[in-house]
Amino acid sequence: MLGWWIAQSLNLIFALLLAVLAMQAPVVTHEYLSTLSQVADAAKQDIEQRKASARQFYPIQTDDDDQFVAALRTYEPSNAETLALSIEKERALRAAFDGISASRPLLQPITAAIDAVRDDKGLKATIWRGLLASYEPQISFSVAALIYGLGGLLVGTFLAQLLISVFSVLLPGRRAQRG
Repeated sequence: MLGWWIAQSLNLIFALLLAVLAMQAPVVTHEYLSTLSQVADAAKQDIEQRKASARQFYPIQTDDDDQFVAALRTYEPSNAETLALSIEKERALRAAFDGISASRPLLQPITAAIDAVRDDKGLKATIWRGLLASYEPQISFSVAALIYGLGGLLVGTFLAQLLISVFSVLLPGRRAQRG
């Protein structure tokens, strides 16, 4: 009887825990999108300020970022390189934001996770660390959160049953005493 109660408790704990964790995915994705947008906007502002500053000293008239960097290289190669890196970062952040935003709401957490894994240069790792460090768990009742919660409930139940099955195989004497 005690074994049955423990098994049912494990089942309930795993199911509820994973359901609540899975429901966080759409909320975290929304927060990530907001942060991505803010950081990309700040990077674009910085780029524009740096271009304006360079225009005060050099006769560079183009508005195109790549052409601007090429023109700046003739005057200040070091500043041109750092500006090019800033432009690359802003483009990567904006592309990530656009890619995640363009996907369906139900797929946005998956798209964001794939984007985070494919972050070869580590441009978004700092954003993720900051977001997860300051994140406050929330319960959202959006359709996406409810679907993710249902998935978490099913996965949690499956994992609990798997764990219970493993322990029942490892402790075969307990089953024999029951019958």
